[in-house]
Amino acid sequence: MIYGKTLSRSIVLAVLVVVVLAAGIGVGRLTAPVLISERTVTIVSAATVTRPVTETVTQVTTRVVTTITPVTVVREIVSVVDSLGRVLVFDKPPGRVVSLAPSITEILFALGLGNRVVGVTSFCNYPPEVLKLVNEGKIAVIGGFWTPELEKILAVKPDLVIGSAGTPPHLRLKDQLEQAGIKVLYIRGSGAIDKYEVYLDIRTVARIFLVESAAEELIARMEREVSAVEAQVPKTGRPKVLILLGPPSWGLYSAGGNTFIGWVLRTAGGVNIAGRFSGWPQLDYEFIVSQNPDVIIVSAHGVDPKAVLKEIAESPLAATNAFKNGRIYLVNQEANDILMRPGPRLSLAVRIVASILYPEIFGEVDIPVIVRPTADAPVVITQNVLQQLEVTS
Repeated sequence: MIYGKTLSRSIVLAVLVVVVLAAGIGVGRLTAPVLISERTVTIVSAATVTRPVTETVTQVTTRVVTTITPVTVVREIVSVVDSLGRVLVFDKPPGRVVSLAPSITEILFALGLGNRVVGVTSFCNYPPEVLKLVNEGKIAVIGGFWTPELEKILAVKPDLVIGSAGTPPHLRLKDQLEQAGIKVLYIRGSGAIDKYEVYLDIRTVARIFLVESAAEELIARMEREVSAVEAQVPKTGRPKVLILLGPPSWGLYSAGGNTFIGWVLRTAGGVNIAGRFSGWPQLDYEFIVSQNPDVIIVSAHGVDPKAVLKEIAESPLAATNAFKNGRIYLVNQEANDILMRPGPRLSLAVRIVASILYPEIFGEVDIPVIVRPTADAPVVITQNVLQQLEVTS
């Protein structure tokens, strides 16, 4: 039997269809090179009649290519503008830092940077870890807040010194430190006027050390704490308040409206009788008596509370409603540190003042604050009534 042309053509077409489909699937699925070759086969019929047929065969060759990409280490260059308007550039986070203020020390530790601190002032006592590291000789004391010593700073070989732009002794160190090849950053510090400038200080320090996420978490917590107080403070009937930065014999210095303490007082629901002034004004008795404050808060850190209360009782301040109603508060020890430091505990300062002004809403202050509840009653310390002091008016 002999196969005719029709059969031969059908075979050829079938083979071509298979080849096209195979080629199509291969192109669609493979990315390796494809090699197409042809060979001739012989189809033998039962009658031994031969007819050459050409068949296209697809051969697939797969090649695996391994590409090695070199790893490039990118060092981030950071630039910040400090409170003096200077641009500071860092090609890596500083490894050795000196703090010139307690509030700066608190910022560094709150951001998890305590292991980089090599020098602090004699007033830096928070968190407790600071004193522990000082006692172990791992952190040096470089002087006081107002009296930092250049030689002691240079001795610890810092990469960076952070000071307060509102503190003249800190500013005086700038040229000498920079001549020694040490970067100096000035943040707002004691010159901050509200929470936003304290937040800016925190963010500036965090940016240098590439810990911005820690800064945002800290600020978010502080903001929640401030908002919780603001939500409960009465909108009307707010008491008039005098804040004194030390006993009257120190000069009747107070906090003006554009200071961080003025902001704390305003946020906690008080009316600052020195709010019309800027900075840290020195008042006189005539002005204070004319304003007749309902509450007087005195920074009494490191002084004898009994002596201060006796001094107030023998001064024109005895004519104020604050004295007559027993609302003289001597802010002492840890409470004083919190109120006087523009740092991570600023929100706690708001809570302390709110507790002083509105104990019926916020409860008694649970850290040492000396209170004189009535004009002729003993002075007590509100934390567990640790001590009683008899006062003679």
